[in-house]
Amino acid sequence: MKQTLALSNAALAWAARTYARHLPLVLGLSIVPTVQRFLVVRYDMDAAVAVTSEVLVTLVRLLLLALIIRIMLRELAASGIGRHEAWSRLKAGIDARPIAFWSQWAVLAVAFVVFDVIPNAVIALAVPAADRDMVSAIVVAVKNPTVIAFTFLWLVGIARTLIVGAVRDDVAAPSVA
Repeated sequence: MKQTLALSNAALAWAARTYARHLPLVLGLSIVPTVQRFLVVRYDMDAAVAVTSEVLVTLVRLLLLALIIRIMLRELAASGIGRHEAWSRLKAGIDARPIAFWSQWAVLAVAFVVFDVIPNAVIALAVPAADRDMVSAIVVAVKNPTVIAFTFLWLVGIARTLIVGAVRDDVAAPSVA
């Protein structure tokens, strides 16, 4: 459990620093999903428009994830860790801490409950039916540049933490700030 929390905390710290450093990028790419989610939840849209906009949202999110990975890889390269070495270190980090690595999915599940299930339940129970669509639209719009973007950063942060060895006390690996 200690290793799981250490991995989560180290990934969280990197994600927070990276989010702050690259705020215009994260917010800029989150605008498309934010607007799309608000409109789809708030208004009754034509199925073709809804599906097309979902494809666009998926592509923008994949672009955000790819750019976050690129940011991490550039950071590692600046510290002398190339892509092949990073991949080897990631595999070694997972092998060294398999329970801590796989437990991150439990941490993600808890975050999902806190940031998705609970807010939706509160809306369903506490918001009058006439206002639910608007409140739900606002909530999903807010989650895109915050919760969803930060989740991407945190997931990449897990890989980065394993690569630099921040939770591998049995191996002396160089640290990357």
